[in-house]
Formats: sequence, C-alpha cells, structure tokens
Amino acid sequence: MSFPSPSSAPESLMILLVDDQPFVAEVIRRFLASDPRLVLHYCSDPSEAIEVANRIRPAVILQDLVMPGVDGLAIVGRFRANPGTKDTPVIVLSSKEDPQTKSLAFSIGANDYLVKIPDQLELVARVRYHANGFLHKLERDEAFRALRESQQQLLESNSALLASNQQLGEALSQVKVLRGLLPLCCYCKRVRNDGEYWSQIEEYLRDHSDLQISHGICDECYTTQIKELKQQVAKNPAPTTEVPKRTKLTISLEP
Repeated sequence: MSFPSPSSAPESLMILLVDDQPFVAEVIRRFLASDPRLVLHYCSDPSEAIEVANRIRPAVILQDLVMPGVDGLAIVGRFRANPGTKDTPVIVLSSKEDPQTKSLAFSIGANDYLVKIPDQLELVARVRYHANGFLHKLERDEAFRALRESQQQLLESNSALLASNQQLGEALSQVKVLRGLLPLCCYCKRVRNDGEYWSQIEEYLRDHSDLQISHGICDECYTTQIKELKQQVAKNPAPTTEVPKRTKLTISLEP
C-alpha cells in the first residue's frame, strides 16, 4: 500500500513509514492528513526500506522496532550508513516505553522515540519539527556549498590578480624613469651627470632610460640651416678656373 505525493502540492513533505502492520499505517496516515503538507509513503517490507528511501527522499522516517525476523534498530543503523539517508531524521516507533531500548536507539542514530500508537497531536508536532529542521539543514548546506564555490572563485581571482600584479611589478622594475633636476647647458645643450661630467644629451638619455635615440632635423632648424648655408655660399663663391688664351708661336730659322 502506497500513499504517493500529490502533484498539486509542491511544498509537500514525504514521510516514510517502515512497519509490518497495515492498520498502523492507515492510522498514521489519517493522523498526518491533518497537515496537508505531510504525505505518507508506507513500506511494509523492511528489506526494501533503503531502496525506497533513496527513491522517494523522505523528510522524516518513521521506523518500527519490532518486526518479524528483523531488528528495527539494525535498520536504523543502515539508514545512518546509507549516504542518501545519513542525515534524514528517524523517529523510532516502539510498542513499549523502555529506557534501555530508547538509549540504544539514540546511540545508533535515532532522532526521536515514540510509543505506538502515539497521540495524534504529538505525532504531527514531532514530525513537523524534524521535517522542518531537516529542510533548514538542507538549505544551510546548499548555502554553505554556494559560499564555498564563491570563496573558491574569489581565491582563483585573487591568485590571478596577484600574478598580474607580479608581472606588472617585474615590467615596471625594467622601466627607467628620469626624475628630479636635469642640469642642461644653455649653449651647447650638454647635460651634467652625477659625476660632475658634462656629456651629450643623447648619451645621458641612453644611460638613464630605455629610449633609443634617432637623429633628425625639424622644419625650423632646416630652414635656418639652409638660409645660413646660402649666405655662406654668397659670401665665399667658389673660384672659377680660367682657360688661358692661345698665343701664336713664331719660329724663325736662321740659315
């Protein structure tokens, strides 16, 4: 006998009952029906309890302790050893109030202990309590998982940023920058270095920066130089070579 979750109740909570007595299942189903969110799934075969729990993923498991040929406490231990139900709340249903059995059930991993058939208000209240606690735990686990992913992404981003900063630092360490006062001769335009030695500005820039100097001439200087050159040519014209005129040569022969 099975009581599946209605598709029209997206917030329903599946409750798994493992018990060999169908009439107990029917009573508990009617008790839980007072809360529309609580939907019972009944498993009468304890050997199928783990498989059924893995399939329906209940919010709470109600586990009977006394069943033919099976120890209910052993099934509680199997629930705790199963990855899919290791955190699912388990409420033990016992036919008697036995402190020793109750202590053993809690030591194995049970979350609660009720003597069946329990009072309806008490059963519903305890199922609600454990189901809500389980859902909150799932939400916390999901939040922590998302937080760990964000932290991992942040760590990777920081590592990439540190690597970029290191590369930038290495690049900047190779860049030479001129700072401070530069003594420059106003006539010859030579530069005085730290050793009180005057050198050409090209040499100074080459030694104190990564600049590569290439020579050229600006338009203003070009015009000035051409003008001066023309003036020099006008003042000192090139000498012209005169070709001597031919002269007649008369040779007289005396007898």
